Amino acid sequence: MLEAIFAPQSVAVIGASPDPTKLGHRILKNLLDAGYAGRIYPIHRGASQVLNVPAYPAIGSVLDTIDLAVVVVPAATVLTVAEECGRHGVKGLVVISAGFKEIGRAGHELERRLVDIVRQYGMHMVGPNCLGIIDTTTKLNASFAALYPQPGQIAFMSQSGALCTAILDWSKSQDIGFSRFVSLGNKADVDEVMLLRAWGADPANNRAILAYLEGIGDGSAFIAAARDVTKHTPVIAIKSGTTQSGARAVSLHTGALAGSERAYEAAFDQSGVLRARSMQELFDFALAFAYQPLIPGDRLAIVTNAGGPGIIATDAAERSGLKLAELAPATIETLRANLPATASIYNPIDVIGDARADRYRTALTAALDDPNVDAVLVLFTPQAGSEPEETARVIVELAAGRTRPIVTSSMGAASIGPALQILNQCRIPNYAFPERAVAALRAMVNQRRWTERPPGEYVRFAVDTERVRALFERVRSEGRIEPGELEAREVIEAYGMRLPKSFLAQSPEEAAEIAARPGFPDASFGKERGDGYALRCIY
Repeated sequence: MLEAIFAPQSVAVIGASPDPTKLGHRILKNLLDAGYAGRIYPIHRGASQVLNVPAYPAIGSVLDTIDLAVVVVPAATVLTVAEECGRHGVKGLVVISAGFKEIGRAGHELERRLVDIVRQYGMHMVGPNCLGIIDTTTKLNASFAALYPQPGQIAFMSQSGALCTAILDWSKSQDIGFSRFVSLGNKADVDEVMLLRAWGADPANNRAILAYLEGIGDGSAFIAAARDVTKHTPVIAIKSGTTQSGARAVSLHTGALAGSERAYEAAFDQSGVLRARSMQELFDFALAFAYQPLIPGDRLAIVTNAGGPGIIATDAAERSGLKLAELAPATIETLRANLPATASIYNPIDVIGDARADRYRTALTAALDDPNVDAVLVLFTPQAGSEPEETARVIVELAAGRTRPIVTSSMGAASIGPALQILNQCRIPNYAFPERAVAALRAMVNQRRWTERPPGEYVRFAVDTERVRALFERVRSEGRIEPGELEAREVIEAYGMRLPKSFLAQSPEEAAEIAARPGFPDASFGKERGDGYALRCIY
């Protein structure tokens, strides 16, 4: 469905510029620098070439078929360009240009007309108002990002382009790779639902799908897509705009409607989406899923060289609902025979502070071989005599080929840099503190339980949408910004919810008459409101 966008055979950059300060120049340079193997066509009205690539005055001048057009021109000319692309047979658009619904009513109308053109010609469009897209599987960098990510198995979508650039910068320092990286912008056409379905159909390249969402346009479609995808690929989302101030900021940013916090919470629960409460959690969870096999159960073994971190990890595990594994008798005997007398041979397994790599090898091997253990958390604190790099290599060696996850928490920085690099390069998730490692394992347990849950049915019910639409139109026509109590009740009833009957009496006598009707034994009178009295009768 989105092959023209993510795996195009040819790309045109409309607005490619010889001026290095222009976005069109940066996008074309990114395409070339990433090693994209397809055909590239810069479009610029006055240049014969851009970055030593022959340029064309308009897309109609290109005699080749164009799969994808990246549009970076002023908003006022985007519609004309989109029309030209449609006539030329272009199938995919990435509209970088801003100035659409995020600026208000005039921009909203411009975006509506743009979508009409896109659909008229059967195209798909990312944007407008976006950073662009990156696909490391096809070496496509159709964005103006300053950095190109390392290849990996994490797919990331975001409604914030600036957040994308920050994450790209951070990921380079952490050796974290991505398969796809998409700035959705205003998501006037391609949205989170389309990307979920496209990426979910490619689990080999996308072991985890991440989403930064400011709003979801079609809640039912999102739930349906997520329920399918999450059964085989973890989907981790962070939803912004959950406070009143945040919701206002979202509307100003991309023109999205933030929606109800409780509604999103329920939607994620019903569709198997793992909700991250922070950007840190988003990537903590992603690393576990992208780097390690899915946890088979909830029994955790902890190996540590320090008592304090072991206790912190134990508390975090219990608070999160993980169980400390009860080690098998054979495991305990192995540990007793091979560890110092001062070591703790029960879970947590404390190899004590002077432990070198060989002692970690003994404890970790025993834990991994224990049938009662579903995952192992290795804690490391740099102490006199510690061997950070050698210990990291032991962990990497023992993790190879295992069907149970191993995560680490190496607490420190200055003295363990090379060790962390070994872990990162060999895809062992490392977390600066034990609580973060435990939270990632808890997310894996939640994913496992979701995949094992019978599909069931997503409950749907009939809604009288015309009745609700007419009511809202009446409220707006009267210059009001919110419905009254009885109108709100009418909306609730249109959604099939049962409510006690309620009447508005225009006088005390009418209220008394209503209260005296059969079946209404309990009546309460409200204060005067306008010319009448509020009366609610319950039976």
